[in-house]
Amino acid sequence: MIGTFLAGTGELADPGALTSLQVGARLALRLGRRPRLGQGGRSLVEVQAEDGRALGYLPSGDAEFVADMLGTGASATARVSGMVPGLQRPRVQLVVEFTGGAGGEA
Repeated sequence: MIGTFLAGTGELADPGALTSLQVGARLALRLGRRPRLGQGGRSLVEVQAEDGRALGYLPSGDAEFVADMLGTGASATARVSGMVPGLQRPRVQLVVEFTGGAGGEA
């Protein structure tokens, strides 16, 4: 389990999906199809609402770790652990949980 936050909400997020987020909500994680500009060959892990709407992505360091865990066969999901109000949009705090794979929880 790792603590992280939702990045890229201004770039990717569906505004309606962001406003409907609540603490405790489960979110899907998936490897992006291509790296973002300026990220070189780094992994991109997209964060999606349960209905598939885009919310953002994990920060690059956390995305690398999650991508490595997924490569071992682990499954990963995120849970909203906190919402910090902001001027334009809230900062969404996440906990990423792993099951299976090498080093994953059973």
